[in-house]
Amino acid sequence: MKRRLITFISLLFLYLWIILPVSAQQEQTGWQGKISIGENTLSINSQMNLKESGELYLHTGTLQVTGNFTGESGSKVYISSDADTHGFLSISGTATGSTEIIPDIPSSWDGSRMDFVKATLNGSEAFTFQMMNEITELKYEGQGNYLFWYIEKAKTNSCLPLIIQLANHTLLVNNNRDTNDGYEFEYYSWYKNGLLLKEGSQDNNGGSYYTGGADLDENAKYTVVATDNEGKQYLSCPYRFIRMTLPISVTVYPNPVPKNSKVNIRVETEDMSLLNYASVEIYDLLGLYIGKTNFDGQKLISMDLPPKAGIYMLKFKANDYVKNFKVIAE
Repeated sequence: MKRRLITFISLLFLYLWIILPVSAQQEQTGWQGKISIGENTLSINSQMNLKESGELYLHTGTLQVTGNFTGESGSKVYISSDADTHGFLSISGTATGSTEIIPDIPSSWDGSRMDFVKATLNGSEAFTFQMMNEITELKYEGQGNYLFWYIEKAKTNSCLPLIIQLANHTLLVNNNRDTNDGYEFEYYSWYKNGLLLKEGSQDNNGGSYYTGGADLDENAKYTVVATDNEGKQYLSCPYRFIRMTLPISVTVYPNPVPKNSKVNIRVETEDMSLLNYASVEIYDLLGLYIGKTNFDGQKLISMDLPPKAGIYMLKFKANDYVKNFKVIAE
């Protein structure tokens, strides 16, 4: 009898140690790799945890999760669509975490509402959204006991005149609060005819600038989506490059220049009237306006640089002629 009792206790311990953890693992599906859902509906009859490295691809089918959904920071859901249908994530339980939705929307999309995720009412911050070629926000809306995440194309009739042209090759976002109605931006996404050119932050080697190489494209429409420090996004008004050609030559010297000293700007031109209203503006490398000096008809002026060592941008303007110089203060 004693031996049987010892055997029973041993088997019970083995069951609690091995069998129960396996059952618990079956209740929680932790996806670390890539999952691809085609045209048909697929059901996961458990909880779902999309790990940091997890990637879920929803083509035109639906993934039905019967339990709760958790998306760790860094997890991604890629959603594609055609003219009639698109991928969809349907969650019977709640959705928590921070999963990025990355849609692949056809160019024929008319901007109408597209639902991507449904879950039981809970935290609304479970999903973020990767920008498209225009301001398109990921929104959420409660319907009965469920919360739906969806996108709509934003109205583009309220744009901001943010783009400044520097010479024939560079565009700049006006990030001076004194002259742009009080906005202060931290991140920029540049577009040419609706296609992403580059994106970056103020600290990311001058994200507020776009340089088109030798020259910008005269037949293109340039726009930028600027994001402030609260995450709000603003669409610039479209800008079309204007070629600037005037009989004028500008020289900046010395360069490099000692910090907290002056730099000289000399202009050579046969049309002296161009210098009556000519000026030089100075910006730091992040695009922040620092100051301005007028020529007042002179061919040579000296301009004070900030006391701090660094790289500064000088913008020479005379009528429609604009030329940009980079000056190094050591």
